Amino acid sequence: MPAPRSLLALVIVSSLVARSALAQEPPATPRLADGMVDLNGVWGAAALPPPIKPTDSIKFLFPVPGVNPESKDVFHGFDNRQVEGRAAAPNKPEYKPEHLERVKYLSDRQGLLDPAFHCRPQGVPRMGPPSQIVQTPGQVVFLYGTSNLFRVMPTDGRPHRADADPSYLGDSVGRFEGNTLVVDVTNFVEDTWLGSDGYFHSENMHVVERFTRNGDTLTYTATIEDPAVLARPWVITPRDLKLSKNPADALLEAPPCVEQDASHIVTLDHH
Repeated sequence: MPAPRSLLALVIVSSLVARSALAQEPPATPRLADGMVDLNGVWGAAALPPPIKPTDSIKFLFPVPGVNPESKDVFHGFDNRQVEGRAAAPNKPEYKPEHLERVKYLSDRQGLLDPAFHCRPQGVPRMGPPSQIVQTPGQVVFLYGTSNLFRVMPTDGRPHRADADPSYLGDSVGRFEGNTLVVDVTNFVEDTWLGSDGYFHSENMHVVERFTRNGDTLTYTATIEDPAVLARPWVITPRDLKLSKNPADALLEAPPCVEQDASHIVTLDHH
């Protein structure tokens, strides 16, 4: 006896829904031969826009409330809006009251005092996640394509080095927790900021970074502890990066940073 049309329709619809659900499932998270999650690859790479011909003319319009594009102080207006926006952000480091005046002083003079503006490394965690990860048994290497920097961290259980000098990037050791690489970083110099608004730290800062892979997505976050200046630990907003499938996204050497603007600064606008 043939099945009723309504039943056939229900079976067909259910089959389509099931296929759609399968099609939307994220790819499996790969693992290496040693059982650790595979973090190898170029992460966060985006497709480049088509090349611009010398005869092309492009105009970008960024309407911002409160900023007059015809004003001579348009850049000052943009700076004010950006500073106000960051100040109102729900997630930013909370400093002890006795350090708020210094934060404001540094922020007001960011263009003059921000270490990163003078070609110094941004440091951990301000530099964010790496552009490429190279993983081997017992070791992970981070490559930063925009700054030609790298970090090497053992994952074989060894402790922090006792003989390492303080540095911009600190001393890193890693361990795996399921699909997450946990990187513990200590031994910093004070000459980096947590952000462009004067968010300084002490030499005793302790950072724990987490890199979690789910399918072709890598989620990066970090927790910053610095009881000398922060009222409580700060957990930065997580960032998601996608695995590049394009061989052309292999890293290229970035041009060297040459600071040539400091002597020409005439305002205290942020840069």
